[in-house]
Amino acid sequence: MVSSKKLNIVLDIGKTNVKLTFVDSLNNKTIKFFKTKQKNIYRHGIKILNSNSIFEWALKKIIYIGRKHDLDKFVCTAHGTSIALISYDDKELLACTDYEYKFDKLFNGYKKIAPKFNESFSPFLENGLNIGQQIYYLYKKKQKLIKETKYILNYPQYIVWKLTSSFSSEISYVGCHTHLWDFKRNKLSSFVKKIKLEKKFPKIRKAWDTIGQRKIGGSNLKIINGVHDSNASYLYFKNSDIKNFTLVSTGTWYIIFNQKTPLKNLNPSLDMLANIDVFGKPVPTMRFMGGREYDHLMGVFKISNKTRAIKNFSFHNYLIYPSYASGGGFSINKINIGFYEGLNKGQIYYLICLYISFVINFCLNQMRSSNTIILDGPITKNITIMKILSSLRKKQKVLKNKREIGTTLGATNLFNIKKINKLQTVVIKKYQNQSLQAIYKNWEQNLYKKELFRHS
Repeated sequence: MVSSKKLNIVLDIGKTNVKLTFVDSLNNKTIKFFKTKQKNIYRHGIKILNSNSIFEWALKKIIYIGRKHDLDKFVCTAHGTSIALISYDDKELLACTDYEYKFDKLFNGYKKIAPKFNESFSPFLENGLNIGQQIYYLYKKKQKLIKETKYILNYPQYIVWKLTSSFSSEISYVGCHTHLWDFKRNKLSSFVKKIKLEKKFPKIRKAWDTIGQRKIGGSNLKIINGVHDSNASYLYFKNSDIKNFTLVSTGTWYIIFNQKTPLKNLNPSLDMLANIDVFGKPVPTMRFMGGREYDHLMGVFKISNKTRAIKNFSFHNYLIYPSYASGGGFSINKINIGFYEGLNKGQIYYLICLYISFVINFCLNQMRSSNTIILDGPITKNITIMKILSSLRKKQKVLKNKREIGTTLGATNLFNIKKINKLQTVVIKKYQNQSLQAIYKNWEQNLYKKELFRHS
């Protein structure tokens, strides 16, 4: 017997974890949930992801659920900078690339023909974190493969093709630190033109467009075009009742989005760039690996998340400086554990919270943030970091989002792009300690004195 509920489906492909969520089409409440992992394989001598087996895994689950439920719409959201190459006879040549492969071996040649920052608003990034760099590598090293390629697909649209046999592109993926998009002319970049690959990119369709259908049991499942993952999260807040905000989205990466930041203020050497939202508007961003840094420091000092922060001590000489993970604008550092031997765990925990708060505050300053700040993700479980940050932003309201959004919930907006989301938020109170501003200023001055930037 088929349930009377109609279900929508979100396939959320993270770099490590893959989630398949079935939600009630009326209220987005999760009905079924499945999880697996991506793995690496090699093809044509290149490290890629097991994208085809991920598709087969998802399809098998969809068919299984489709026996008992009426299915309505499907959408895929995926991590950035991963592409598939499809042949002229519609066969997979390569799917999908892993951005952690050394595509930057030919960086010197690539740099000569890559677009300028004020065209693509994409800084040069390591490995294959620019799709342009991946394509250049294949263009030089795998010429036969490129010659046999009819279409270059982004990861979400690769899944769409597997389900519908239809080809499409999508702007939030094409424009996200790829070097493929000219923001000012609103078309493919000069790099794509120089290597004469314009025709290998399918027509750009809206993220919420229905590209085709797939017969699953008794359902005609509508296949939605799809979206880049962090842009899915941003979409949820963009389509909310708060119209002017800076979003601090946290996880492994801490990404600061502020549509009010002038593009001219973006500094590529600080890992500042422009994303582009599903509506085609630039979204200035800045990022660093805050989640990984926090975990590293907590691990080095063997501190539990249940530790109570102790802040009534003279901590000025013990401030922590960046950074402890790759990515972001700061150079890699190594913490001197012995220097902190006289402190207890509660005091060290406060120093770690200060450090993360100070880096976020630095990023907010660089982003010229003056509007409402919304905190989302794991940071909302850390009251110490939130209160320090709120105290540093004395002229701004800092809100904690009560419901952790994530890419899956953001992607459900593509099932109804006009829906306005009612956010559930809490105002973060500020400490009365006025010295935090002065301490931060001293910390920031030392960043420049010690030349702690990656490209200094």
